Amino acid sequence: NDNGYYLDDIPFTGVTVPWYPEVRSWDIDRVEILKGPQGTLFGEGSMGGTVRTLTRKPDLEAFGAAFEASASTTRDGGNGWGGKAMLNVPLLKDKLAARVAVTDESLSGWIDDARAGGRKDINEQRVRTGRIKLRFTPTERWDMDLAYWKYDSDAPGGGNSALDDRTTNSHYSNTDAWSVASFATSHAFDGSQLFYSYADADLAYANDGMLNPTTTYVSNIKIGVRTHELRWSSTGERSLDWTVGYYLRKADRHERSSIGGVPPSRLVQFNGAHALFGETTLKLRNPAWALTAGLRYFKDHVDAKSIATGRASTLDAKFDSWNPRLALSFKPDEDTTLYASVARGFRSGQLQPIATLLVAEANGVELPATIAPDSILTYELGAKSLLADGRLMLEGALFHSDWRDVAVRVPITTSINGLINAKGTENKGVEANLIYTPNASWMLQVGGSWVDAAYAEDVPGTPLHKGTPVYNVPKTSFSASAVHNWPVGGTLKGIARAGVVHDARRATALTSGTPGDAVTSVDARIGLESPNGWSGYLYGENLTDDNGALNARSVAGIGNRLRPRTLGVMFRYDY
Repeated sequence: NDNGYYLDDIPFTGVTVPWYPEVRSWDIDRVEILKGPQGTLFGEGSMGGTVRTLTRKPDLEAFGAAFEASASTTRDGGNGWGGKAMLNVPLLKDKLAARVAVTDESLSGWIDDARAGGRKDINEQRVRTGRIKLRFTPTERWDMDLAYWKYDSDAPGGGNSALDDRTTNSHYSNTDAWSVASFATSHAFDGSQLFYSYADADLAYANDGMLNPTTTYVSNIKIGVRTHELRWSSTGERSLDWTVGYYLRKADRHERSSIGGVPPSRLVQFNGAHALFGETTLKLRNPAWALTAGLRYFKDHVDAKSIATGRASTLDAKFDSWNPRLALSFKPDEDTTLYASVARGFRSGQLQPIATLLVAEANGVELPATIAPDSILTYELGAKSLLADGRLMLEGALFHSDWRDVAVRVPITTSINGLINAKGTENKGVEANLIYTPNASWMLQVGGSWVDAAYAEDVPGTPLHKGTPVYNVPKTSFSASAVHNWPVGGTLKGIARAGVVHDARRATALTSGTPGDAVTSVDARIGLESPNGWSGYLYGENLTDDNGALNARSVAGIGNRLRPRTLGVMFRYDY
Protein backbone atom coordinates (compact mmCIF):
# COMPACT_ATOMS: atom_id res chain seq x y z
CA ASN A 1 0.00 0.00 0.00
CA ASP A 2 0.93 3.65 -0.11
CA ASN A 3 2.73 3.96 3.20
CA GLY A 4 4.92 0.90 2.82
CA TYR A 5 2.97 -1.31 5.21
CA TYR A 6 2.14 -4.89 4.35
CA LEU A 7 -1.15 -6.55 5.19
CA ASP A 8 0.48 -8.80 7.78
CA ASP A 9 1.36 -5.69 9.81
CA ILE A 10 -2.31 -5.30 10.74
CA PRO A 11 -2.74 -6.67 14.29
CA PHE A 12 -4.56 -9.99 14.19
CA THR A 13 -6.62 -9.15 17.28
CA GLY A 14 -8.80 -6.54 15.64
CA VAL A 15 -6.97 -3.56 17.11
CA THR A 16 -7.79 -0.16 15.62
CA VAL A 17 -5.09 0.72 13.09
CA PRO A 18 -4.89 4.53 12.81
CA TRP A 19 -2.20 4.48 10.14
CA TYR A 20 -4.21 2.33 7.76
CA PRO A 21 -4.10 4.46 4.59
CA GLU A 22 -7.16 5.53 2.67
CA VAL A 23 -7.70 3.32 -0.34
CA ARG A 24 -6.03 4.97 -3.31
CA SER A 25 -8.73 4.03 -5.74
CA TRP A 26 -12.23 5.17 -6.56
CA ASP A 27 -15.71 3.84 -7.03
CA ILE A 28 -15.29 1.73 -3.90
CA ASP A 29 -18.35 -0.03 -2.54
CA ARG A 30 -16.79 -0.80 0.85
CA VAL A 31 -13.57 -1.82 2.59
CA GLU A 32 -13.65 -4.70 5.07
CA ILE A 33 -10.98 -5.46 7.65
CA LEU A 34 -11.38 -9.07 8.73
CA LYS A 35 -9.77 -10.44 11.86
CA GLY A 36 -7.27 -13.29 12.19
CA PRO A 37 -8.16 -16.95 11.82
CA GLN A 38 -11.90 -16.27 11.82
CA GLY A 39 -11.53 -13.94 8.87
CA THR A 40 -8.96 -16.07 7.06
CA LEU A 41 -10.56 -19.51 7.47
CA PHE A 42 -11.15 -19.71 3.72
CA GLY A 43 -8.13 -17.60 2.82
CA GLU A 44 -4.45 -18.27 2.66
CA GLY A 45 -3.84 -18.77 6.37
CA SER A 46 -1.99 -15.55 7.16
CA MET A 47 -1.63 -14.43 10.75
CA GLY A 48 -2.43 -10.85 9.81
CA GLY A 49 -5.87 -9.38 9.34
CA THR A 50 -7.26 -9.48 5.81
CA VAL A 51 -8.09 -6.19 4.10
CA ARG A 52 -10.67 -6.68 1.35
CA THR A 53 -11.53 -3.83 -1.01
CA LEU A 54 -14.86 -4.36 -2.78
CA THR A 55 -15.35 -2.18 -5.86
CA ARG A 56 -18.69 -1.44 -7.46
CA LYS A 57 -19.92 -3.83 -10.10
CA PRO A 58 -21.11 -2.61 -13.52
CA ASP A 59 -24.74 -1.49 -13.66
CA LEU A 60 -26.54 -3.49 -16.34
CA GLU A 61 -29.37 -1.00 -16.78
CA ALA A 62 -28.25 2.63 -16.56
CA PHE A 63 -25.50 4.77 -18.08
CA GLY A 64 -23.48 6.59 -15.44
CA ALA A 65 -20.48 8.87 -15.14
CA ALA A 66 -18.73 10.75 -12.36
CA PHE A 67 -15.80 13.11 -11.97
CA GLU A 68 -13.99 14.33 -8.88
CA ALA A 69 -11.27 16.99 -8.52
CA SER A 70 -9.45 18.00 -5.34
CA ALA A 71 -6.67 20.29 -4.15
CA SER A 72 -4.98 20.51 -0.76
CA THR A 73 -2.17 22.16 1.16
CA THR A 74 -0.16 20.73 4.05
CA ARG A 75 1.21 22.74 6.97
CA ASP A 76 4.95 23.31 6.53
CA GLY A 77 4.73 21.07 3.48
CA GLY A 78 3.74 21.04 -0.15
CA ASN A 79 0.49 21.05 -2.09
CA GLY A 80 -1.50 18.10 -3.36
CA TRP A 81 -4.07 17.54 -6.06
CA GLY A 82 -6.18 14.74 -7.45
CA GLY A 83 -8.46 13.81 -10.31
CA LYS A 84 -10.79 10.81 -10.48
CA ALA A 85 -13.29 9.65 -13.10
CA MET A 86 -15.78 6.81 -13.60
CA LEU A 87 -17.82 5.66 -16.57
CA ASN A 88 -20.51 2.94 -16.59
CA VAL A 89 -21.90 1.77 -19.94
CA PRO A 90 -24.60 -0.89 -20.47
CA LEU A 91 -23.56 -2.73 -23.63
CA LEU A 92 -26.45 -5.18 -23.78
CA LYS A 93 -29.37 -4.29 -21.53
CA ASP A 94 -29.78 -6.61 -18.55
CA LYS A 95 -26.98 -8.80 -19.98
CA LEU A 96 -23.64 -7.00 -20.42
CA ALA A 97 -22.09 -3.83 -18.99
CA ALA A 98 -18.67 -2.24 -18.50
CA ARG A 99 -17.40 0.03 -15.74
CA VAL A 100 -14.12 1.99 -15.90
CA ALA A 101 -12.52 3.98 -13.07
CA VAL A 102 -9.24 5.96 -13.17
CA THR A 103 -7.39 8.17 -10.69
CA ASP A 104 -4.33 10.41 -10.75
CA GLU A 105 -3.11 12.00 -7.51
CA SER A 106 -0.14 13.92 -6.19
CA LEU A 107 0.16 13.50 -2.42
CA SER A 108 1.88 16.40 -0.70
CA GLY A 109 5.36 16.01 0.76
CA TRP A 110 6.21 17.34 4.22
CA ILE A 111 9.53 15.79 5.31
CA ASP A 112 12.74 17.79 4.76
CA ASP A 113 16.21 16.40 4.04
CA ALA A 114 18.30 17.41 7.10
CA ARG A 115 21.61 17.09 5.28
CA ALA A 116 23.46 20.18 4.11
CA GLY A 117 21.80 21.51 0.97
CA GLY A 118 18.93 19.03 1.35
CA ARG A 119 15.59 19.60 -0.35
CA LYS A 120 12.29 20.31 1.38
CA ASP A 121 9.12 18.22 1.17
CA ILE A 122 11.02 15.30 -0.34
CA ASN A 123 8.38 12.62 0.31
CA GLU A 124 5.88 13.77 -2.31
CA GLN A 125 4.15 10.78 -3.88
CA ARG A 126 2.42 10.30 -7.26
CA VAL A 127 -0.25 7.59 -7.44
CA ARG A 128 -2.14 6.46 -10.54
CA THR A 129 -4.77 3.70 -10.68
CA GLY A 130 -7.00 2.27 -13.38
CA ARG A 131 -9.68 -0.38 -13.30
CA ILE A 132 -12.08 -1.92 -15.79
CA LYS A 133 -14.84 -4.40 -15.04
CA LEU A 134 -17.12 -6.36 -17.35
CA ARG A 135 -20.25 -8.07 -16.06
CA PHE A 136 -22.16 -10.61 -18.14
CA THR A 137 -25.37 -12.28 -16.95
CA PRO A 138 -26.50 -14.78 -19.60
CA THR A 139 -29.40 -15.90 -17.35
CA GLU A 140 -31.02 -14.76 -14.12
CA ARG A 141 -29.11 -17.46 -12.25
CA TRP A 142 -25.69 -17.10 -13.85
CA ASP A 143 -23.32 -14.15 -13.78
CA MET A 144 -19.68 -13.60 -14.78
CA ASP A 145 -17.27 -10.81 -13.83
CA LEU A 146 -14.02 -10.03 -15.63
CA ALA A 147 -11.75 -7.34 -14.15
CA TYR A 148 -8.35 -5.73 -14.51
CA TRP A 149 -6.84 -3.37 -11.92
CA LYS A 150 -3.53 -1.51 -12.21
CA TYR A 151 -1.72 0.59 -9.58
CA ASP A 152 1.44 2.71 -9.91
CA SER A 153 3.12 4.65 -7.10
CA ASP A 154 6.32 6.68 -7.27
CA ALA A 155 7.85 8.14 -4.10
CA PRO A 156 11.40 9.29 -4.97
CA GLY A 157 11.89 10.87 -1.54
CA GLY A 158 10.70 7.94 0.56
CA GLY A 159 7.64 7.47 2.75
CA ASN A 160 6.42 8.88 6.06
CA SER A 161 9.38 8.01 8.32
CA ALA A 162 11.01 11.00 10.00
CA LEU A 163 12.71 12.37 13.10
CA ASP A 164 10.71 14.31 15.67
CA ASP A 165 11.34 17.59 13.79
CA ARG A 166 9.86 16.10 10.59
CA THR A 167 13.24 15.83 8.89
CA THR A 168 15.36 12.85 7.89
CA ASN A 169 19.09 12.35 7.39
CA SER A 170 18.63 9.25 5.23
CA HIS A 171 15.95 7.95 2.93
CA TYR A 172 15.44 5.66 -0.02
CA SER A 173 13.11 6.02 -2.95
CA ASN A 174 10.44 3.44 -3.62
CA THR A 175 8.35 2.60 -6.64
CA ASP A 176 5.42 0.24 -6.38
CA ALA A 177 3.54 -1.16 -9.36
CA TRP A 178 1.02 -3.97 -9.32
CA SER A 179 -1.68 -5.33 -11.56
CA VAL A 180 -4.47 -7.84 -10.98
CA ALA A 181 -6.56 -9.65 -13.58
CA SER A 182 -9.46 -11.71 -12.30
CA PHE A 183 -12.46 -13.74 -13.41
CA ALA A 184 -15.34 -14.80 -11.18
CA THR A 185 -18.56 -16.59 -11.93
CA SER A 186 -21.45 -17.95 -9.90
CA HIS A 187 -24.52 -20.02 -10.71
CA ALA A 188 -27.57 -20.29 -8.50
CA PHE A 189 -29.31 -23.66 -8.26
CA ASP A 190 -32.42 -24.46 -6.27
CA GLY A 191 -31.09 -24.36 -2.71
CA SER A 192 -27.38 -23.84 -3.48
CA GLN A 193 -24.84 -21.72 -5.33
CA LEU A 194 -21.64 -22.68 -7.13
CA PHE A 195 -18.83 -20.11 -7.25
CA TYR A 196 -15.45 -20.09 -9.03
CA SER A 197 -12.77 -17.41 -9.20
CA TYR A 198 -9.34 -17.02 -10.77
CA ALA A 199 -6.88 -14.19 -10.17
CA ASP A 200 -3.43 -13.38 -11.56
CA ALA A 201 -1.49 -10.68 -9.70
CA ASP A 202 1.97 -9.21 -10.29
CA LEU A 203 3.85 -6.86 -7.98
CA ALA A 204 7.11 -4.97 -8.60
CA TYR A 205 8.62 -3.07 -5.66
CA ALA A 206 11.95 -1.25 -5.86
CA ASN A 207 13.98 0.74 -3.31
CA ASP A 208 17.16 2.77 -3.82
CA GLY A 209 18.93 5.05 -1.35
CA MET A 210 20.29 5.10 2.20
CA LEU A 211 19.10 2.80 4.98
CA ASN A 212 20.85 5.10 7.44
CA PRO A 213 23.42 7.92 7.00
CA THR A 214 26.25 5.41 6.42
CA THR A 215 24.54 2.38 4.81
CA THR A 216 23.33 2.16 1.22
CA TYR A 217 20.27 0.10 0.37
CA VAL A 218 19.06 -1.15 -3.01
CA SER A 219 16.41 -3.80 -3.58
CA ASN A 220 14.14 -4.99 -6.35
CA ILE A 221 11.31 -7.40 -5.61
CA LYS A 222 8.97 -9.04 -8.10
CA ILE A 223 6.13 -11.29 -6.96
CA GLY A 224 3.60 -13.19 -9.03
CA VAL A 225 0.55 -14.92 -7.56
CA ARG A 226 -2.11 -17.03 -9.26
CA THR A 227 -5.11 -18.38 -7.36
CA HIS A 228 -8.12 -20.57 -8.05
CA GLU A 229 -11.07 -21.04 -5.71
CA LEU A 230 -14.09 -23.31 -6.16
CA ARG A 231 -16.85 -23.02 -3.57
CA TRP A 232 -20.30 -24.62 -3.28
CA SER A 233 -22.70 -23.24 -0.67
CA SER A 234 -26.28 -23.75 0.41
CA THR A 235 -28.79 -20.91 0.02
CA GLY A 236 -32.22 -20.09 1.36
CA GLU A 237 -33.90 -20.76 4.69
CA ARG A 238 -32.90 -24.16 6.04
CA SER A 239 -31.95 -25.84 9.31
CA LEU A 240 -28.52 -26.85 7.99
CA ASP A 241 -26.33 -24.45 6.01
CA TRP A 242 -23.08 -25.66 4.47
CA THR A 243 -20.09 -24.60 2.40
CA VAL A 244 -17.38 -26.78 0.84
CA GLY A 245 -14.54 -25.77 -1.41
CA TYR A 246 -11.02 -26.01 -2.76
CA TYR A 247 -8.31 -23.33 -2.97
CA LEU A 248 -5.11 -23.39 -5.03
CA ARG A 249 -2.30 -20.83 -4.94
CA LYS A 250 0.89 -20.66 -7.01
CA ALA A 251 3.39 -17.91 -6.24
CA ASP A 252 6.91 -16.92 -7.22
CA ARG A 253 9.19 -14.29 -5.71
CA HIS A 254 12.38 -12.90 -7.26
CA GLU A 255 14.43 -10.49 -5.18
CA ARG A 256 17.78 -8.75 -5.63
CA SER A 257 19.25 -6.61 -2.89
CA SER A 258 22.43 -4.92 -1.73
CA ILE A 259 22.97 -3.51 1.77
CA GLY A 260 26.09 -1.51 2.59
CA GLY A 261 29.29 -3.45 2.05
CA VAL A 262 27.60 -6.87 2.11
CA PRO A 263 27.93 -8.76 -1.20
CA PRO A 264 24.81 -8.36 -3.39
CA SER A 265 22.36 -11.22 -3.02
CA ARG A 266 19.36 -12.63 -4.81
CA LEU A 267 16.47 -14.77 -3.64
CA VAL A 268 14.16 -17.00 -5.64
CA GLN A 269 11.15 -18.63 -4.00
CA PHE A 270 8.28 -20.74 -5.32
CA ASN A 271 5.16 -21.59 -3.32
CA GLY A 272 2.58 -24.16 -4.25
CA ALA A 273 -0.28 -24.23 -1.76
CA HIS A 274 -3.72 -25.74 -1.72
CA ALA A 275 -6.53 -26.07 0.78
CA LEU A 276 -9.69 -28.07 1.24
CA PHE A 277 -12.32 -26.49 3.46
CA GLY A 278 -15.84 -27.02 4.69
CA GLU A 279 -18.20 -25.40 7.16
CA THR A 280 -21.71 -26.19 8.40
CA THR A 281 -24.16 -24.24 10.54
CA LEU A 282 -26.88 -26.23 12.28
CA LYS A 283 -29.94 -24.59 13.81
CA LEU A 284 -30.69 -26.56 16.95
CA ARG A 285 -34.06 -27.77 18.17
CA ASN A 286 -34.55 -24.37 19.71
CA PRO A 287 -34.05 -22.22 16.54
CA ALA A 288 -32.57 -19.40 18.62
CA TRP A 289 -29.43 -21.53 18.97
CA ALA A 290 -27.05 -22.35 16.10
CA LEU A 291 -23.82 -24.34 16.01
CA THR A 292 -21.14 -23.72 13.38
CA ALA A 293 -18.26 -26.11 12.72
CA GLY A 294 -15.58 -25.67 10.07
CA LEU A 295 -12.39 -27.43 9.09
CA ARG A 296 -9.66 -26.40 6.67
CA TYR A 297 -6.69 -28.47 5.55
CA PHE A 298 -3.82 -26.37 4.26
CA LYS A 299 -0.62 -27.61 2.57
CA ASP A 300 2.19 -25.45 1.20
CA HIS A 301 5.33 -26.51 -0.66
CA VAL A 302 8.07 -23.88 -0.27
CA ASP A 303 11.12 -24.10 -2.57
CA ALA A 304 13.50 -21.18 -1.93
CA LYS A 305 17.14 -20.33 -2.60
CA SER A 306 19.11 -17.26 -1.52
CA ILE A 307 22.51 -16.70 -3.15
CA ALA A 308 25.41 -14.34 -2.52
CA THR A 309 29.04 -14.50 -3.70
CA GLY A 310 30.29 -17.96 -2.81
CA ARG A 311 27.39 -18.72 -0.44
CA ALA A 312 23.88 -20.12 -0.71
CA SER A 313 21.02 -20.92 1.61
CA THR A 314 18.12 -23.18 0.60
CA LEU A 315 14.74 -24.36 1.82
CA ASP A 316 12.74 -27.14 0.20
CA ALA A 317 9.98 -28.19 2.57
CA LYS A 318 6.27 -28.95 2.81
CA PHE A 319 4.12 -27.45 5.56
CA ASP A 320 0.60 -28.58 6.33
CA SER A 321 -1.98 -27.97 9.01
CA TRP A 322 -5.54 -28.85 10.02
CA ASN A 323 -7.29 -25.65 11.08
CA PRO A 324 -10.67 -26.04 12.82
CA ARG A 325 -13.27 -23.46 13.76
CA LEU A 326 -16.19 -23.89 16.15
CA ALA A 327 -18.82 -21.30 17.03
CA LEU A 328 -22.06 -21.25 19.03
CA SER A 329 -24.59 -18.44 18.65
CA PHE A 330 -27.79 -17.54 20.50
CA LYS A 331 -30.49 -15.10 19.39
CA PRO A 332 -32.74 -14.22 22.33
CA ASP A 333 -34.68 -12.01 19.90
CA GLU A 334 -34.54 -11.05 16.23
CA ASP A 335 -32.24 -8.07 16.82
CA THR A 336 -29.69 -9.58 19.24
CA THR A 337 -26.99 -12.19 18.72
CA LEU A 338 -24.61 -13.62 21.32
CA TYR A 339 -21.78 -15.86 20.18
CA ALA A 340 -18.70 -17.79 21.26
CA SER A 341 -16.03 -19.05 18.87
CA VAL A 342 -12.64 -20.72 18.74
CA ALA A 343 -10.47 -20.89 15.60
CA ARG A 344 -6.95 -21.83 14.58
CA GLY A 345 -4.71 -20.18 11.97
CA PHE A 346 -1.40 -21.30 10.47
CA ARG A 347 1.50 -19.82 8.48
CA SER A 348 4.27 -21.68 6.63
CA GLY A 349 7.96 -21.48 7.48
CA GLN A 350 10.39 -19.32 5.50
CA LEU A 351 14.02 -18.94 4.47
CA GLN A 352 16.47 -16.59 6.17
CA PRO A 353 18.03 -14.52 3.35
CA ILE A 354 21.73 -15.22 2.83
CA ALA A 355 22.57 -11.50 3.09
CA THR A 356 21.12 -11.48 6.60
CA LEU A 357 23.20 -14.53 7.55
CA LEU A 358 26.38 -12.90 6.20
CA VAL A 359 25.80 -9.68 8.14
CA ALA A 360 25.01 -11.70 11.28
CA GLU A 361 28.22 -13.73 10.96
CA ALA A 362 30.29 -10.58 10.51
CA ASN A 363 28.79 -9.17 13.72
CA GLY A 364 29.00 -12.36 15.79
CA VAL A 365 25.23 -12.99 15.84
CA GLU A 366 23.98 -16.56 15.39
CA LEU A 367 20.82 -16.96 13.30
CA PRO A 368 18.96 -20.03 11.97
CA ALA A 369 19.02 -20.64 8.23
CA THR A 370 15.25 -21.22 8.20
CA ILE A 371 12.28 -20.02 10.21
CA ALA A 372 9.75 -22.57 11.47
CA PRO A 373 5.99 -22.21 10.83
CA ASP A 374 3.80 -20.49 13.41
CA SER A 375 0.17 -20.91 14.45
CA ILE A 376 -2.46 -19.03 16.41
CA LEU A 377 -5.46 -20.17 18.46
CA THR A 378 -8.11 -17.53 19.16
CA TYR A 379 -11.10 -17.60 21.50
CA GLU A 380 -13.81 -14.96 21.29
CA LEU A 381 -17.05 -14.07 23.12
CA GLY A 382 -19.19 -11.39 21.54
CA ALA A 383 -22.56 -9.74 21.20
CA LYS A 384 -24.37 -7.64 18.61
CA SER A 385 -27.69 -5.94 19.19
CA LEU A 386 -30.08 -3.43 17.62
CA LEU A 387 -32.07 -1.36 20.13
CA ALA A 388 -34.51 1.55 20.09
CA ASP A 389 -36.30 0.32 16.96
CA GLY A 390 -33.02 -0.08 15.11
CA ARG A 391 -31.65 3.39 15.89
CA LEU A 392 -28.97 2.09 18.25
CA MET A 393 -26.47 -0.64 17.37
CA LEU A 394 -24.18 -2.14 20.02
CA GLU A 395 -21.42 -4.65 19.41
CA GLY A 396 -18.58 -5.91 21.55
CA ALA A 397 -16.22 -8.82 22.02
CA LEU A 398 -13.77 -10.37 24.47
CA PHE A 399 -10.89 -12.31 22.92
CA HIS A 400 -7.85 -14.35 23.88
CA SER A 401 -5.17 -15.55 21.45
CA ASP A 402 -2.12 -17.78 21.80
CA TRP A 403 0.33 -17.17 18.97
CA ARG A 404 2.94 -19.92 19.04
CA ASP A 405 6.42 -19.93 17.44
CA VAL A 406 5.91 -16.39 16.17
CA ALA A 407 8.85 -14.99 14.15
CA VAL A 408 10.52 -11.96 15.77
CA ARG A 409 13.36 -9.70 14.71
CA VAL A 410 16.84 -9.99 16.20
CA PRO A 411 19.10 -6.89 16.07
CA ILE A 412 22.32 -7.38 14.08
CA THR A 413 23.27 -3.72 13.63
CA THR A 414 21.34 -0.56 14.48
CA SER A 415 19.62 -0.76 11.08
CA ILE A 416 19.69 -4.45 10.09
CA ASN A 417 17.96 -7.37 11.78
CA GLY A 418 17.32 -11.05 11.27
CA LEU A 419 14.54 -13.47 12.24
CA ILE A 420 14.17 -16.21 14.82
CA ASN A 421 11.19 -18.10 16.24
CA ALA A 422 10.07 -17.00 19.68
CA LYS A 423 8.07 -19.08 22.12
CA GLY A 424 5.06 -16.99 21.21
CA THR A 425 2.77 -14.25 22.44
CA GLU A 426 -0.32 -14.19 24.65
CA ASN A 427 -2.99 -11.67 23.71
CA LYS A 428 -6.25 -10.78 25.37
CA GLY A 429 -8.55 -7.82 25.22
CA VAL A 430 -11.96 -6.31 24.72
CA GLU A 431 -13.41 -4.16 21.95
CA ALA A 432 -16.74 -2.37 21.70
CA ASN A 433 -18.57 -0.09 19.28
CA LEU A 434 -21.80 1.91 19.42
CA ILE A 435 -23.65 3.58 16.52
CA TYR A 436 -26.66 5.80 17.21
CA THR A 437 -28.91 7.24 14.48
CA PRO A 438 -31.64 9.17 16.32
CA ASN A 439 -33.10 10.38 13.01
CA ALA A 440 -32.30 10.72 9.32
CA SER A 441 -30.14 13.81 10.00
CA TRP A 442 -27.69 12.42 12.57
CA MET A 443 -25.35 9.49 13.02
CA LEU A 444 -23.08 9.19 16.07
CA GLN A 445 -20.40 6.56 16.62
CA VAL A 446 -18.05 5.74 19.48
CA GLY A 447 -15.80 2.73 19.94
CA GLY A 448 -12.59 1.50 21.46
CA SER A 449 -10.45 -1.42 22.51
CA TRP A 450 -8.12 -2.52 25.27
CA VAL A 451 -5.47 -5.07 24.39
CA ASP A 452 -2.93 -6.84 26.57
CA ALA A 453 -0.51 -8.44 24.08
CA ALA A 454 2.83 -9.66 25.46
CA TYR A 455 5.64 -12.08 24.64
CA ALA A 456 5.28 -15.37 26.51
CA GLU A 457 9.00 -15.98 27.17
CA ASP A 458 12.36 -14.22 26.95
CA VAL A 459 13.73 -14.02 23.40
CA PRO A 460 17.53 -14.49 23.53
CA GLY A 461 19.53 -11.85 21.70
CA THR A 462 16.68 -9.32 21.66
CA PRO A 463 15.28 -6.70 24.04
CA LEU A 464 12.12 -8.84 24.26
CA HIS A 465 11.45 -10.49 27.62
CA LYS A 466 8.53 -12.34 29.14
CA GLY A 467 5.76 -9.79 29.54
CA THR A 468 7.21 -7.26 27.05
CA PRO A 469 4.35 -5.70 25.04
CA VAL A 470 4.10 -6.97 21.47
CA TYR A 471 5.65 -4.66 18.90
CA ASN A 472 3.31 -2.13 17.27
CA VAL A 473 0.21 -2.97 19.35
CA PRO A 474 -1.26 -0.07 21.39
CA LYS A 475 -2.71 -0.88 24.79
CA THR A 476 -5.81 1.23 24.22
CA SER A 477 -7.55 2.66 21.18
CA PHE A 478 -10.53 4.99 20.89
CA SER A 479 -12.55 6.42 18.02
CA ALA A 480 -15.61 8.63 17.71
CA SER A 481 -17.40 10.33 14.82
CA ALA A 482 -20.51 12.34 14.05
CA VAL A 483 -22.33 13.00 10.76
CA HIS A 484 -25.07 15.58 10.33
CA ASN A 485 -27.06 16.72 7.29
CA TRP A 486 -29.62 19.51 6.97
CA PRO A 487 -31.64 21.26 4.22
CA VAL A 488 -30.15 24.40 2.64
CA GLY A 489 -32.47 26.61 0.62
CA GLY A 490 -35.05 24.81 -1.42
CA THR A 491 -33.06 21.91 -2.88
CA LEU A 492 -29.54 21.73 -1.45
CA LYS A 493 -28.38 19.64 1.46
CA GLY A 494 -25.60 20.57 3.86
CA ILE A 495 -23.50 17.76 5.26
CA ALA A 496 -20.80 17.75 7.94
CA ARG A 497 -18.66 15.00 9.42
CA ALA A 498 -16.03 14.99 12.16
CA GLY A 499 -14.03 12.09 13.57
CA VAL A 500 -11.31 11.49 16.14
CA VAL A 501 -8.98 8.51 16.54
CA HIS A 502 -6.69 8.05 19.54
CA ASP A 503 -4.15 5.30 20.13
CA ALA A 504 -1.89 4.75 23.10
CA ARG A 505 1.82 4.66 22.37
CA ARG A 506 3.43 1.60 20.86
CA ALA A 507 5.70 0.68 23.75
CA THR A 508 8.06 -1.83 22.13
CA ALA A 509 10.71 -0.96 19.56
CA LEU A 510 11.32 -3.11 16.49
CA THR A 511 14.67 -4.42 17.75
CA SER A 512 16.18 -1.53 19.68
CA GLY A 513 15.16 2.07 20.03
CA THR A 514 12.56 4.03 21.99
CA PRO A 515 8.77 3.74 22.31
CA GLY A 516 6.34 5.52 20.05
CA ASP A 517 3.85 8.17 21.13
CA ALA A 518 0.19 8.38 21.93
CA VAL A 519 -1.42 9.76 18.78
CA THR A 520 -4.68 11.68 18.43
CA SER A 521 -5.94 12.66 15.00
CA VAL A 522 -9.05 14.66 14.09
CA ASP A 523 -10.54 14.81 10.59
CA ALA A 524 -13.51 16.88 9.44
CA ARG A 525 -15.51 17.66 6.30
CA ILE A 526 -18.31 20.10 5.49
CA GLY A 527 -20.05 20.68 2.18
CA LEU A 528 -23.12 21.02 0.01
CA GLU A 529 -24.84 18.39 -2.11
CA SER A 530 -27.28 19.04 -4.93
CA PRO A 531 -29.95 16.69 -6.32
CA ASN A 532 -28.63 17.70 -9.77
CA GLY A 533 -25.52 15.59 -9.15
CA TRP A 534 -22.87 18.07 -8.05
CA SER A 535 -21.34 18.42 -4.59
CA GLY A 536 -18.51 20.40 -3.03
CA TYR A 537 -16.64 20.04 0.26
CA LEU A 538 -14.02 21.66 2.44
CA TYR A 539 -12.04 19.12 4.45
CA GLY A 540 -9.27 18.89 7.00
CA GLU A 541 -7.03 15.97 7.96
CA ASN A 542 -5.00 15.63 11.16
CA LEU A 543 -6.42 18.91 12.43
CA THR A 544 -4.61 18.37 15.74
CA ASP A 545 -1.35 18.43 13.74
CA ASP A 546 -0.17 15.45 15.76
CA ASN A 547 3.49 14.64 15.06
CA GLY A 548 3.88 11.63 17.34
CA ALA A 549 5.68 8.48 16.23
CA LEU A 550 3.01 5.98 15.17
CA ASN A 551 5.28 3.04 15.83
CA ALA A 552 8.31 2.76 18.11
CA ARG A 553 11.32 4.81 17.00
CA SER A 554 14.50 3.25 15.65
CA VAL A 555 17.87 3.79 17.34
CA ALA A 556 18.30 6.85 15.13
CA GLY A 557 14.99 8.28 16.35
CA ILE A 558 13.09 7.56 13.13
CA GLY A 559 9.38 6.74 13.35
CA ASN A 560 6.39 6.73 11.02
CA ARG A 561 4.32 9.92 11.19
CA LEU A 562 0.93 11.20 10.13
CA ARG A 563 0.87 13.85 7.42
CA PRO A 564 0.72 17.27 9.17
CA ARG A 565 -2.47 19.30 9.21
CA THR A 566 -3.84 19.28 5.66
CA LEU A 567 -6.68 21.45 4.37
CA GLY A 568 -8.37 20.93 1.04
CA VAL A 569 -11.32 21.39 -1.28
CA MET A 570 -13.09 18.77 -3.35
CA PHE A 571 -15.68 19.01 -6.11
CA ARG A 572 -17.66 16.08 -7.50
CA TYR A 573 -20.22 15.66 -10.27
CA ASP A 574 -22.33 12.54 -10.83
CA TYR A 575 -24.36 11.99 -13.97
